[in-house]
Amino acid sequence: MRIPLFLLIVLSSFASTRAAGVVVEDIFGRRLNEHGVVLVDWEGQLANPAIKFFIVPPADAAFPARAVLTCRQPLVYCNLPSEIGPRGPRKIIEFRNREKLPVLVSIFSDREGQDRALALQLEFQDALGRKQALELPCRVIDQDGKDRKGFPITIDFSRDRTGFFEDEQKRQVVTQAAQDWAYFFEPLPLDPIPAGTEKTFIWDPDGFKNGRLIANEREYTGYLLHAYGIQSGELRSGGEPSLQGGFQSRKGNVFPIRRSGGVEFEIRGNFNTRGWMISLADGDFWKATNLSDVENDLYSIAHHEIGHSLIFNPANPLFDKAKTMGKFDDPAIKDYLGADLKIDKTDHLAGVVDPASRRGALGNEYHGDMPRCRWQVTRLDLLCARAIGYPLRETSAFAPLLLQTEELPGGAVGERYAEKVRATGGIPFYEWEVTAASLPDGLKLDSFSGAISGTPVKAGVFEFIVRVRDYDEKAPGQSREFRLEIGPS
Repeated sequence: MRIPLFLLIVLSSFASTRAAGVVVEDIFGRRLNEHGVVLVDWEGQLANPAIKFFIVPPADAAFPARAVLTCRQPLVYCNLPSEIGPRGPRKIIEFRNREKLPVLVSIFSDREGQDRALALQLEFQDALGRKQALELPCRVIDQDGKDRKGFPITIDFSRDRTGFFEDEQKRQVVTQAAQDWAYFFEPLPLDPIPAGTEKTFIWDPDGFKNGRLIANEREYTGYLLHAYGIQSGELRSGGEPSLQGGFQSRKGNVFPIRRSGGVEFEIRGNFNTRGWMISLADGDFWKATNLSDVENDLYSIAHHEIGHSLIFNPANPLFDKAKTMGKFDDPAIKDYLGADLKIDKTDHLAGVVDPASRRGALGNEYHGDMPRCRWQVTRLDLLCARAIGYPLRETSAFAPLLLQTEELPGGAVGERYAEKVRATGGIPFYEWEVTAASLPDGLKLDSFSGAISGTPVKAGVFEFIVRVRDYDEKAPGQSREFRLEIGPS
């Protein structure tokens, strides 16, 4: 069939326009302009995975050039250098040549449990002033389910002698920070601690000079956390488990984790005297820089110091062993980080960035590839908790990639075929590929959805291997051999 000349010109123009346009690619080399990006909001209040993609300049671009990436959703943020604020993120990418450049995008955890559809706006301009605009679809998979009770933590504010915790909002913030840690720990049926049997050291109101031992006034199960204000010359807050107390137990079997501790808050602010920002609103995450020129975010500091009280302190024997060695001797941690995880003299993971979220781990919150914002639990922090004795329960951030589909139904020549191979776990922005042999003629595999569709043209039995990879550059993926029988028409 001959194609009219005018239509050839139109098609040629369309092809050249498409080729000349700015392109967005994922880590597997797939074009995302039409399909878009998937962000994941893991279960619980956890630092979410940073999704990497690449911006490819137009083939005819003149350099230097720049792209500006924005989003109207204020919970979204990009890797540094970038801006965050109430109108969403803004990132400038500078191109000196035609080399594609990476961008990392993530979303701050919310507590709603709702998937959502967003859009990323990309504006490209080259050295000749030529502009292109692209709206990139963005789907957020929110993996929060129904709230479940975690490891039992009882917070006692009665020891506060400064009046700091007379404010109900402050109590709510500290309680929420503790619950956000506890959510990830398996709520084991622990032995109750009778009244008067657990000794906990707490500091006097002047902070870090003198203190006293107190006993639990009531029976409790789990961890008893005393939260109170101080006013000291050090202008810092703190948190620690009790060396004078006991260990958790279950039917008499002892776990190497403490059962009480304290967390103290400098009432004037943390390392400054600018006071505290009291908020639990997810949308305020960008305000929480915790730098010396602003009010400190009470949630961030509570999160950090409760982390010390529960986990990161030598009063827990296995943490003490790791600190004495100078590192965690734990295969899961080393496999995840790709190196030894070192501990500094202040019980921090100094200089350590969580591989998935690209945010600083506990003690390194001011660093990492992402903007300075409200501090959160990271996957690496939780691996440390497990290494010192806290059993973690199953949550989406630790769900391994699993190729669910075990077999495919048969088809027939000339009849429409539509089936899907499915997977769960990992970071669910999947890539599907036939890695050995091939599908029956007339069928194709959608690399984004796992859908196998088309109309078979030849009868026979076809064997091939399908691999699925989640959105992790280092992960090998999961593969399975399938046998698909196509019958005659």
